[in-house]
Amino acid sequence: MTDKSVLRRLQIMSTKETSTARERIIETALKLFYGQGYLATGINQIIAESQVAKATFYAQFPSKEDLCIAYLQARHHRWMGWLRESVESHPVGPARLLGVFSFLRQWMAESDYRGCAFLNIATEVPAMDSRIRSEVIRHKDGLQRYLAGIIQESIPVEGGAKPINPEGLAGIVYVLVEGAIVASQNYHAAWPIDHAQEAIEKLVGR
Repeated sequence: MTDKSVLRRLQIMSTKETSTARERIIETALKLFYGQGYLATGINQIIAESQVAKATFYAQFPSKEDLCIAYLQARHHRWMGWLRESVESHPVGPARLLGVFSFLRQWMAESDYRGCAFLNIATEVPAMDSRIRSEVIRHKDGLQRYLAGIIQESIPVEGGAKPINPEGLAGIVYVLVEGAIVASQNYHAAWPIDHAQEAIEKLVGR
């Protein structure tokens, strides 16, 4: 084996080890930031629970804010995947739109009503000009786009025109979803989600 091939193998091994360490750190942040809060979680705890060296941690994340950005991006990808999988198991139509609320009930119960990771972070980092708040808004924009897409395909066409303005309904659904999440977390109960669904059912004539 040539010196170059040995060096190449070492580089590949080093890249894999770095990737694994980074993944462990993010997975640990996903558990701790969501479970006990961003401000309450210290770097030393994350280092200890992810079983990485301090130098390795700071090589991947120079600051706690950098880790929080990675955490929010990973959480967005994971949460939107849960949402899509649940909602898109319903047939296209009003049932798919109402499936959003079925997902909310299941997710909130399984998370013990811990609520939205992004809204939780927003209360801890109130500065609107921070990178963290920008990531929170990016997630919420993505959620709004997804809801708008569901509405576009779910509202029946009658007489060549949609009986409900899809864009206007998208805004209403988004506000009801956000309100249902916050109220459900506050009361540790699913009834706010039930009421939000009932409001949408009236709007779409179900």
